[in-house]
Amino acid sequence: PANWRATWELIVELRADRTAVVDSMGTEAIAGESTKEERDFDALVSLMLSSQTKDTVNAATMKKLRAHGLSPRRLLDTPDERLDELIYACGFHNNKVKYLKATSRILLEQHGGRVPDTMDGLLALPGVGPKMALILLRVAFGKVEGISVDTHVHRICNQLGWAGPGGTKTPEQTRRAIEAWMPADIWAEVNLVLVGLGQEVQTEKSKLLRKCLACSDPAAALRLASVCGVKVEPEAKKAGLVLPPGLAL
Repeated sequence: PANWRATWELIVELRADRTAVVDSMGTEAIAGESTKEERDFDALVSLMLSSQTKDTVNAATMKKLRAHGLSPRRLLDTPDERLDELIYACGFHNNKVKYLKATSRILLEQHGGRVPDTMDGLLALPGVGPKMALILLRVAFGKVEGISVDTHVHRICNQLGWAGPGGTKTPEQTRRAIEAWMPADIWAEVNLVLVGLGQEVQTEKSKLLRKCLACSDPAAALRLASVCGVKVEPEAKKAGLVLPPGLAL
């Protein structure tokens, strides 16, 4: 895509402060709180809970699970009703109880209680899809085998024209589209950077606009925010911010 590198570098600049919800409550942050022995399984569970669940809720649920005891054996030994109580705030919690139990059993019976470190091994676990597996490989094992695309990444890539002329309908289609042209040396960053931007676009518009005004190219940053769905002029007015004169959005 034309000028994608300049747009990417601008987004990286806007996200340099790492103050989006995902930065403190996403899987990467949650896993970073664990010891190496615990981290792989913690990251796996956090990702399995994350589907249709806000990062804030996921982080609070992980805290409950850690207090309860978080290991494949502990989850397998926990009655379904009790596990459901612990993860009740998460979307589709009933299904996730089944997935967590089945995955724990597979880990104990087939992997010696450890989380597999291959894409195939992870995708064989109930409730784990490509998006989760790619994040887990990077967070737990330092392997970058693709770009993890969630709804934020899917939406932004289409808004920016990065997913091709006709756009894409699903996150998996977007993953294939952007992996076809995006340099592999930035794949590891794409999810965290774009998810954080997406969260700020949706819930922290005034903060994002302040960062746009303070960055190296305010006009380009404000146009980027507009393309990503921020109604720049009314939001700036609401926040008491002064936009550059003659700004064309």
